Amino acid sequence: MHIEAYKTNVRTKKDASLIVALLQFVISDCIINFDFQNRQRILRIETNREIKEMVYGVFTKQGFYCQKL
Repeated sequence: MHIEAYKTNVRTKKDASLIVALLQFVISDCIINFDFQNRQRILRIETNREIKEMVYGVFTKQGFYCQKL
């Protein structure tokens, strides 16, 4: 497995929970967490496959921004 990290503009834990739930529905075989200690609100996803486009799709549909680091 490898870890992908994304800088996001998610501001609240409620929004983060929604994003995580949607990502887990779309990408069920991964481990997802948000780091709110970091000012960039980093999303980390542990996965075995390429998921960047799926992540961008979920964020865009919900009106949020993310950038792969």
